[in-house]
Amino acid sequence: MENKFKGQALNLVVIVEEVFAENKTASGIDLSGIIDANEKQKSGIVVSVGTECPKKTDGSYTIKIGDKVMFDKYKCTPLTQNGNPFIMLDYRDLVWTGE
Repeated sequence: MENKFKGQALNLVVIVEEVFAENKTASGIDLSGIIDANEKQKSGIVVSVGTECPKKTDGSYTIKIGDKVMFDKYKCTPLTQNGNPFIMLDYRDLVWTGE
């Protein structure tokens, strides 16, 4: 996946590109919009990590670009850069999915 975000998150902010689940019935009806609207938790891919986010003892961030995370859709701020939608979140509001 190409990182379309150009810039650097600051402080404890993490920028995420949302991943939409594709949900189709056996007959081909797309239910993604209905299911996404009812979900409180969203998922996405980290595209930028803030400079003040926690680091491991070796100096690398505990969360890194490309990690898949979950977040509460009510605790995020939408952000658009060059027509590409992103989500701005506080580091403490993320759940790492381990993928």
